[in-house]
Amino acid sequence: MKIAVLPGDGIGTEIVEQAVRVLKTLDLKLEMQTALVGGAAYEAHGHPLPDSTLQLAKDSDAILFGAVGDWKYDKLERALRPEQAILGLRKHLGLFANFRPAICHAQLTHASSLKPQLVAGLDILIIRELT
Repeated sequence: MKIAVLPGDGIGTEIVEQAVRVLKTLDLKLEMQTALVGGAAYEAHGHPLPDSTLQLAKDSDAILFGAVGDWKYDKLERALRPEQAILGLRKHLGLFANFRPAICHAQLTHASSLKPQLVAGLDILIIRELT
């Protein structure tokens, strides 16, 4: 399986780095290739979704995408802002849904701001439609 690793910028790079460590630990047959996206891509290539990054995403079986965006890019014209990377990927790859699982493990019920009896056993899947 070929995975396009697109760390993004800011905290995205930190999160994706740890996700890659987990994937490598699983010792699966994965081919991972990294490319710049978002603010990091803008800094290096002048665009948040360079053609080479888009092509990598198209040629891959899956995409591991980190967070993008930073206040320092707020003054850029809209087409060059970091968030245009994810919007471009959605458009070019025909993506329309975001799946977000939410699970509260028994050991963490006390850490919630909600009453433990409300979050105990929580196991839901939120499907966010993006069109």
